[in-house]
Amino acid sequence: MAISQEPIIYRSLADIRARKKALRAEINGQSGQISTQWHGLFVKPKEGQLPARRMSRLVSNGVSMFDAMLFAYKLYVRFSDGKDSYKRKRRRGKRSFFSLFL
Repeated sequence: MAISQEPIIYRSLADIRARKKALRAEINGQSGQISTQWHGLFVKPKEGQLPARRMSRLVSNGVSMFDAMLFAYKLYVRFSDGKDSYKRKRRRGKRSFFSLFL
C-alpha cells in the first residue's frame, strides 16, 4: 500500500464509504500472504532432517559457545585488574590456555 503525498478530500459520506470498501478489499487480499508469513515464523522444523545438517548445527553451536566463552574471558582479563582496569597487563611466567588466543 503506497502512502499518497496529497491528502484525500472527501465531499460526501459515499466517498468515505467507497474509500473504506477499497481499503478493506486491499487488506483482505493481503491477509492470506500475512498469515502464511506469520505461520512460517512459528512452525517447528521438520523431524526427518539429514544427519549432516544436524552435525553441522552441532558444530556451529559448539563454535559459537567457544567464541562466547573466549570473548567473556578476554573481557574478564581486561577489566578485572584493580586500579589499572583499562590497561592490559602482560603476564609473565605461567601462561593459561586462553592466552594463546589473545
